[in-house]
Amino acid sequence: MSELRSLIRQILAEEIAALRSESPGRPKVERVRAGTEAELTDFALSVLARAQDAGFAAALREGRIRFAPEYPVQAIPAPAYAPPMPQPAAAAPAQPITLVTTMPAPVPELRKGLITERDIAAVAEGEARLRITKSARLTPLAGDEARRRGLRIERTLA
Repeated sequence: MSELRSLIRQILAEEIAALRSESPGRPKVERVRAGTEAELTDFALSVLARAQDAGFAAALREGRIRFAPEYPVQAIPAPAYAPPMPQPAAAAPAQPITLVTTMPAPVPELRKGLITERDIAAVAEGEARLRITKSARLTPLAGDEARRRGLRIERTLA
């Protein structure tokens, strides 16, 4: 009986994965490693080259393709001291400096008492973590689906 159940799970998992890949409503998430200046430059150049394809450019504009950092993101240490840059004598008015900051990606959260396989399947493809309440219970199939997708389940304190 357990062999049959295992076989059914495997077949269903393959079919669900095939359906998800064909789903037009979900954006395709591409993981990007950009821990160094060189990697970030390589990524920008690859997007520039791919943008020459009209289909890729349209998908990017319409949000059908997303980019997400490859985890874990490593912080780049800042220099301890950077001497001030000398200003030319006849400098043009200074342009305002725009600071760019990054925010950690939000972790999807489910606040239900019972988490089913369907709930796990609804989590966006490519997510690494899922936060659930302290008292929530997962069905066996939900646990199997989370393991298959590599989702790390985190429980809230409250």
